Amino acid sequence: MPGVAEYGSRPFKEAIDYFNQKLPLPNTGWQDVYGQQHDHAFMVAGANKTSIIEGFANALQGAIEGGETLQDFRKRFDSIVQKQGWDYNGSRNWRSRLIYETNIRQAYNAGREAQMADPAFQKQFPYKEYRHSGAEHYRPQHKSWDRLLLLANDPWWQVHSPSNGYGCKCKAFPRSERWMQRNGKTLPDQAPADAFKEFLDKRTGELKQIPLGIDPGFEHRPGASWLRHATLKPTELPTVKPIPIGPAAKPPLPAPTAVPESVLMADGLADEIYVKAFLDEFGATGAMVFKDVQGEAIAINDYLFRDASGQYKVSKDKIRHRYIRLLARALIAPDEVWALLEPDQVRPGKYKLKRRYIARWVVEESGQAVHGFSAFEYGGGAWTGSTAFTPYSTRKGKRVPQRDSYLQKQRAGVLLYRKEENKNENK
Repeated sequence: MPGVAEYGSRPFKEAIDYFNQKLPLPNTGWQDVYGQQHDHAFMVAGANKTSIIEGFANALQGAIEGGETLQDFRKRFDSIVQKQGWDYNGSRNWRSRLIYETNIRQAYNAGREAQMADPAFQKQFPYKEYRHSGAEHYRPQHKSWDRLLLLANDPWWQVHSPSNGYGCKCKAFPRSERWMQRNGKTLPDQAPADAFKEFLDKRTGELKQIPLGIDPGFEHRPGASWLRHATLKPTELPTVKPIPIGPAAKPPLPAPTAVPESVLMADGLADEIYVKAFLDEFGATGAMVFKDVQGEAIAINDYLFRDASGQYKVSKDKIRHRYIRLLARALIAPDEVWALLEPDQVRPGKYKLKRRYIARWVVEESGQAVHGFSAFEYGGGAWTGSTAFTPYSTRKGKRVPQRDSYLQKQRAGVLLYRKEENKNENK
């Protein structure tokens, strides 16, 4: 098929399944999603709106499933850019080709890796051969690996399985014992020793050692972490941890916002009153579409607080009903907005995309300063809201705020937005 066949491939189930299970993840740069994280998250570097990412995901599905050409994709690219007003880096032709080729090629590679990982397949084809693409402008290391024949389960493949960089068209081919005999080989080769280059991840401060010839972020076997989930038996219930996407190093939080005690709600009110107080913060008298600080649309109405039967249910344990106005303000004027992938407890091996809005505050309550934060989180057709308080310890007769480890745990994923502070406001 045009556009897909140029990679020597046709759409096939494993490649389609691999791409379709990815979740669109907004980001601020290519390092937000690194290495094996690409097995679960789909991203386009610098696209920080969900609608942009979803548009490109749909366009690439058309290419992977239907064999649409680069020219077809560029038409979709132009439409997405015009509709979303996306200000991307690089020229139109270069950027569209990069997005198109990288994603299609890696979906193809991950699908082939899934096929070759099958035990019955490996019994028939116990070896893999690295083949250079034959490109005129090539990486010397890729050329040196041409015709390298190793056992299919050799650890070398965990780092060197193609693609090994942007624009890399190298491939790995399965080989049988019969193929070995035809080509006069009795034993596989020995994996070559790597030389390394240093790569400083500016977002985390981590100094990585990357094998020469491999671009940072490509030093993994495509689809390996997805394959582990895809091969689970239905009866297995694995313990799945969230994917650690985004920088490990986090910027300091903005100073807490001072709010008057009048913002707080009394105890024992009817649920309708708490719900109205929440909606009043948005100026909503009925259903409305609220756009957050990044222009993401969220439906705001009283059904946020209704159960399946339509009855009001304000969770006073999780939302802390007295602070419900501050929960709304976390969505309206957050200190930070994070995008994260969390495991789906209903579907083991699957993940859900969520957005988390965090706002710190301090309020004078009964003559005492109370420090806390509110978090509004939504995604996967559901939302949660919570309020937490900074714990204190007593030192030399004084109450001193402890390090709020719980708040730091909430700051996970890709940091999409951080409130700019007025440098003079605390002077």
